[in-house]
Amino acid sequence: MDAEHKIDVKQALRVFDRATKEGRKEGNEWHYQGLAVSTDFDGYTVFINSPKVKLTIFFHNKFSVDSTSSKELEEFIRLLNKLDSE
Repeated sequence: MDAEHKIDVKQALRVFDRATKEGRKEGNEWHYQGLAVSTDFDGYTVFINSPKVKLTIFFHNKFSVDSTSSKELEEFIRLLNKLDSE
């Protein structure tokens, strides 16, 4: 899926940071503008999920994306762009 290469990890981490500051905390997750964000127990792995896309960012900015279609991934990337530019 080519859209995976359009993920900007630094941008995603900025959105994660914003979500933890401005979002609503529920259990181990923060909810912000349609995203649910969280980390693993040691904080080295970051999860940014929309209802249809799961982005996992690992140590050293490696990442994986799980989505059912490229259209949903494009919408996810647009949402990250929007939240990062507001």
